Amino acid sequence: MELRATRQMRRNERLDKTAAKKEGPPKTSSKPQPTQQKAPADKLSLSRQALAYLDQQFQQAQEREQRRQARMSDSLSALESSKTELDAAAKRLKIQNKCQRIAARIMRGDRVPPEDLEYLIINDPEGYKLAMAMRHPKEDPEDCKSVLDDEDRNGGSARTVEGSTETAPAASAGASSGAETGGAPSE
Repeated sequence: MELRATRQMRRNERLDKTAAKKEGPPKTSSKPQPTQQKAPADKLSLSRQALAYLDQQFQQAQEREQRRQARMSDSLSALESSKTELDAAAKRLKIQNKCQRIAARIMRGDRVPPEDLEYLIINDPEGYKLAMAMRHPKEDPEDCKSVLDDEDRNGGSARTVEGSTETAPAASAGASSGAETGGAPSE
């Protein structure tokens, strides 16, 4: 398809006419030449106003596309950040759930494994204090299995406090003496 401005088409028509006059009558040769017909081409003539209007519409479409792309990238970045926030919240919820289960066992007067007790002290010190304060002594305390996963035992055994590493046994040495045995607090 061929697009031309109206002024160009008129000029080209005039040039074609003058070129045809200069060539003169067609020469006849002894051989008849096969007539070659060109396939008719689609032509569209546009005025300058129409070209200006089309250019304006094209620029507006490009701007709309750029705004749409910007909105999509903003939405994607917001979605990614909300996904990371959601993952962090899910992780905190798992930790809190484990801490609550450990605290409930302590409050019932059962014996919990030392690594569970350390996990509770590290991740929920207030929950540990509350569980120890509300503990009911049992005559025959039950030995509970650990609620921690392998990753909690390995990766969650130390935490960083202002650049230094504090291990859980050192942090809970004085506080966990009566809780590990499941006995009543000393008076």
